[in-house]
Amino acid sequence: MDELADNRHIRPGEDETFENRQKQSDIGLIQRAQTGDTEAFGELIHRYRGQLFRYVRALTYDSYLAEDILQDGLIRAFIHMGQLQNAERFMAWMQRIVRNQAYSHMQRQKQQREQHFSSFFAFGFGADDASWSDQDSLDMTLNHLLNDTERRSQETGYDPYQAVAQQEMRNNLHELLGCLNEREQQVFTSYWMEQLSPQEMACKFNLTSANVYQLLSRSRKKVSQLHIHLSVEEMLAEWNSLGQHRVILEEPLSFRAPQTWNSAAASIHEMLGYIGPSPSLPMVMGMSGLAFRLTILPQDLHIAGPTAYNFKEVLTRGLHHMGYRSHAVEALASEAGLNANLVDPLMLEEKAKGKRLLNPRLVRALSLIRYSIHRGIPAVVWDLNIPEFGLIYGYDDAARTLYGTDFIKSGTIPYDHVGRGVNQEVFVLAAESDGMIREMNLRAALTDVLAHYRGEDPYTLPNTVSGLAAYAVWREALENRWLEPNGHAYNIAVLWDARRYASDFFKELSVKWASTTRYFSLIPLCLQAEELYRNMSQRLNMLKQCFPFPDGGLPNEKLHADQAISILLEIEELERAAVVVVKALLEGMAQHSPEIVMV
Repeated sequence: MDELADNRHIRPGEDETFENRQKQSDIGLIQRAQTGDTEAFGELIHRYRGQLFRYVRALTYDSYLAEDILQDGLIRAFIHMGQLQNAERFMAWMQRIVRNQAYSHMQRQKQQREQHFSSFFAFGFGADDASWSDQDSLDMTLNHLLNDTERRSQETGYDPYQAVAQQEMRNNLHELLGCLNEREQQVFTSYWMEQLSPQEMACKFNLTSANVYQLLSRSRKKVSQLHIHLSVEEMLAEWNSLGQHRVILEEPLSFRAPQTWNSAAASIHEMLGYIGPSPSLPMVMGMSGLAFRLTILPQDLHIAGPTAYNFKEVLTRGLHHMGYRSHAVEALASEAGLNANLVDPLMLEEKAKGKRLLNPRLVRALSLIRYSIHRGIPAVVWDLNIPEFGLIYGYDDAARTLYGTDFIKSGTIPYDHVGRGVNQEVFVLAAESDGMIREMNLRAALTDVLAHYRGEDPYTLPNTVSGLAAYAVWREALENRWLEPNGHAYNIAVLWDARRYASDFFKELSVKWASTTRYFSLIPLCLQAEELYRNMSQRLNMLKQCFPFPDGGLPNEKLHADQAISILLEIEELERAAVVVVKALLEGMAQHSPEIVMV
């Protein structure tokens, strides 16, 4: 007993020694991270990510929101590592960053978009500021604001730090409004600062209401565009303060010889290869659900049908099923955009992109791209050259260019052309692994597949039809001769490719399970599903030959339409049989364990 007591007495000292070693190790990593060492920063995050996530989740009560906020906070922390004065206070410093991110996000959620824009410029002035209404000059208005600040500084409880912040915002406002002509400045400041109505401004400036609306719209666009431009420059200055001006990873080569029509799957598969041993392309297609999707736009079967889903939700869930963490930035339209194959080719050129408005999500998109590249991983990006997915694998601040590749071409893309494609959309996806053994959640993946087949997928866009119900709508379009040949042919090619990989997915799954006696009884179901999807792909290949992309054949001629309807009926029958098998497979897995995972 005495010996045991002695051992107990010694252990606190041993623990203290271990804690000291851990602290010294952290300090070394922090010092390296402050020089821009991404591996050191990654190791710090590996150590503290779980604790930080729990901290943010306790603030938000929402795991998905906590993950988004934490990812933003990590990017911000990496940028500002040089500002950390005391390495021993790293965790407290990180908590303050993510807490501020959480509070800012929750505050923004409470405001309407228009109110948020207004508050950025209005600074919350009260009713006693109505005397500004007789001041037309921007300089006079700003001088009045400065005098008002001096008056408020004498009030009880006035916060001098708030005064500094307000002064900085006024300086920024002055710079922003410098892009407007005199009349635009008058109307803009009257509306945002004096809160005059368009009718009051029309009387004040001897304009028609229509003129006021035009001036407000034009000036708002100008100010917004300059604000985005200045924000990009500020972001670059922050990154460059760490000495990070140019990073180019090894160029992805698989896009030169694509193995799939699904650019999302191709991009994700390539991206995961930079993290470590990547799942096979059939496994990426299957676990993400992309091998089983069928979404169409009724009547003409628009080319956007196969990508008419919520990119962020579908792709991040798919990565989660495969054991990866991910984060996305998006600014997407809620409806199908233009068919890039049918527009004037001049609309796809760089010159046309330069004439479009800067995307409001440009700064966030560039931040996520850079963060991913600094971790040695390309970012998946939508619409580099056409509305498809590709990869950005490098950047050069001096040239203000990104290095990217997709199914169309490889090359450089100006920073400010992100989000200025033909449909003016932004989507950036980054992924990472925690370095531990990845587990693939097959049960969750197949549950999502069945929901999609039943039309219960919440992540498709409005005015689309998904799952098994899509076949009847497709046949109706053929019967009524509504089809646009190019888009129709693309839908066929993508669906053929998807079902081909669905077959390969179940084949690979049966091979994996052949060496696992626990799931040996499920192999016949896998083989049955493999055969059904293979038969589907064969029939879809017949349609693909009849309606080749990009010309599309003659889908609106009776002979061809009737033939297509007959083949679609066969495919739908096979698809319904496959749904029964997938459901049986899920039920079989539930009998073995509540959740099946594959390493």
